[in-house]
Amino acid sequence: HGRAVSAFMELAALAEGGSRSPTEGSLVGMLTACAAPKNVDLAEQILDWSRTAGRCTLPVFSAAAKVMAAARRYDQICTAYEAAEEQCGLELDDVCYGQVIRCAVQAGRTGLARRLSQKARNPDAQNTASLIRACGQEGDVQQALVLLRELHGRGEADTGAFNSALDVAVTAGDSAATELIFREMKAAGRLDVVSFNILLKRHTGADGSPEEARRLLQEMGACGLRPNVATYNSLLGGALAAGDFARAWRIVDEMESGPGLDAYTVSILFKGYKGRRRSMDASSFDRALALLETYSIRVDEVLVNVALEACVGLRDPSRLTATMNTFRRCGWAMSRQCGMHTYATLIKAYGMTRQLQMAWKLWDDMRSRKGVVPTEQLYGQMIDVLVSNGRLEDALNLFGDMKATHGKESLGSQGFAVAYAMVIRGYAQRKECAKALQCYEDMKQYGVRVGLVIFNTLIDACSRVGDMEGAARLFRDMTSAECMPDLITYSTLIKGYCFRGELEQALELFALMKKKGIPPDAIVFNSLLDGCAKRQSIELCEQIVQSMEDAGVKPSNHSASILIKLYGRCRDLGAAFRIVDEMPRKYGFRPNAAVFTCLMATCIANNRLDLAMDLRLRMIRAGEDLDEKTYSTLLRGALRASSIEHCAELLRAALKQRGGARQLLDEELAQSALNLFQKRRVWEEHGRELFERLREAGVAVRNPSYAAGDRQGPAMSPPQAAYGKSRAAAGGAHDNSYERGCGRTSFQHHPRQRSAAMAAPSTPAAAY
Repeated sequence: HGRAVSAFMELAALAEGGSRSPTEGSLVGMLTACAAPKNVDLAEQILDWSRTAGRCTLPVFSAAAKVMAAARRYDQICTAYEAAEEQCGLELDDVCYGQVIRCAVQAGRTGLARRLSQKARNPDAQNTASLIRACGQEGDVQQALVLLRELHGRGEADTGAFNSALDVAVTAGDSAATELIFREMKAAGRLDVVSFNILLKRHTGADGSPEEARRLLQEMGACGLRPNVATYNSLLGGALAAGDFARAWRIVDEMESGPGLDAYTVSILFKGYKGRRRSMDASSFDRALALLETYSIRVDEVLVNVALEACVGLRDPSRLTATMNTFRRCGWAMSRQCGMHTYATLIKAYGMTRQLQMAWKLWDDMRSRKGVVPTEQLYGQMIDVLVSNGRLEDALNLFGDMKATHGKESLGSQGFAVAYAMVIRGYAQRKECAKALQCYEDMKQYGVRVGLVIFNTLIDACSRVGDMEGAARLFRDMTSAECMPDLITYSTLIKGYCFRGELEQALELFALMKKKGIPPDAIVFNSLLDGCAKRQSIELCEQIVQSMEDAGVKPSNHSASILIKLYGRCRDLGAAFRIVDEMPRKYGFRPNAAVFTCLMATCIANNRLDLAMDLRLRMIRAGEDLDEKTYSTLLRGALRASSIEHCAELLRAALKQRGGARQLLDEELAQSALNLFQKRRVWEEHGRELFERLREAGVAVRNPSYAAGDRQGPAMSPPQAAYGKSRAAAGGAHDNSYERGCGRTSFQHHPRQRSAAMAAPSTPAAAY
């Protein structure tokens, strides 16, 4: 690096009019000094100076091209050559022509590659093979065949040239040309493992045929060739592209007993799960990670990123720590050249596992690197992590730092739009609607593009606090900004209107979204169903269910719970039971604990504790475990009815159930049951045994027989008072405000009926 700096200082002195003029050897030496530290920018400056000074000779250009090629700056090499040719009349030799031709192909500059091939005095087979690969970029199979014939005619068509042409034909999907080239290669004895690996691409995509791939491997063996790691990697990628994870792991097993694995194998595994939008399970992740140490795979930055992306989905801090330790044992560490994307991935990983201290440590490490400025994307990722972990104040401070670092001129960029979206989400989570809207005003002031995600977040912020007027204004702003509302937009608005009891507005939006061709989902239908249920309109609810059927959206447990509550308010237990009996069977779902609990609460509210207790047995027969809310609902009912038998039965059942009474029982309710046993003088029959068992299970209850201040604690208040207190603390498990006279008492569908409210909403959609 010191030699490069000295070279730059000498060049700077010359550029300022120094008396000495550098020789060709000096320029080449300075460029050579740039190679080891990969100082490409300095090499480009030296080349620019030599070109403007008319000193860009073949050795100078060749030395500069080597430095840039090592950094994969192929397009810059092509641009530099064209400038030197125009300004200095640069002429290359055949070796240098070949180098620039290959760079032109890599950069997609096929026209330049062909022109240079024509200028070369003695183009070699390697140059022609590069031109054949250039044909692949354009999908020109026929031109590739012409070039192959030229090589064949000169007797220079080697295996590499044939493979290049074969790859062009396979990539273009030209089966006839593929078969032709393959037959010629076979006849000429030019087949190798690479040839078969190229052919495998035809059978390993998402629509590939595993049988054809295996047949090709058999033919490969018949030719005396053995599959290599690249062969198996191709098969592995095909299995994952098809979503066949079992086959993918069988291929890994074959690799372990055959040629082994490389870093690309493990990367394919991690990417494969992500590509299918499926999170990698913990055992698969651990197995893939273990391959790194088993086969002494050297970890690079690409592998680190894909592995961390998979690890993030597991949300396991200990596994993340173990993964980082594995990377270190395999020779990887955060280098000074570590890319911003890797920092962003690591920060995201630590944020998802709630390790904020580690995320801050990475941030401080990156900021300590001299001359390194965090990108807008990296700022956005860190702000996202802080907001997601409830640290909005820190996120706001960092957002201010981002503005100071990148300046007001950058406020209109996509990076700032993302950062604003994160901050708005933080305000929305806190229900600070006014501050979220102030961010929106700032975005408009600075010309930051407000996209669909931000509009949806703002509408959600307004809906959370019941500000549907503000939500309606944002909806109008969306249409004015030509930002098309999507399903989430309509879903959020409909849910907000239903929550506020404005069913007519919700129904108007429902009609509008269908008119716009946006199919409603289960969330929309259930929001409408809940809104109609609050109105105690059985007819409208039945029409919503029928609309769900018509739209191909199946009612769910959530839908069933809403309807059970509706019929409970209408004091129609028969209809509520029919929901549980008929709806799951009709729509193919299994009633969950929430549905059973909802029906139990309905029974208790209608003074039918016996039916609620029968439901407990039915729930057990159905293989559904009772949860804490179920036990609380039943215990409240039993205490309300002062039923000693049912209280004892429930406590014993909780003590026997898997998961333990400590997790299943509300301590105040359990204490109230013990108080009831004491009050009804059945302590010796039921109370003492249950008290001791509850204490052994870790439930914090006290013996009501002891006076205040005793080691066992004071007696609790009467059962009914405790019932009321525990219910108030829990926020109410069910709604007891039932109304009478709600119309029909059966759950029926009317597929052809539409009420006036559904067919022609009373409130116009003029606001939208």
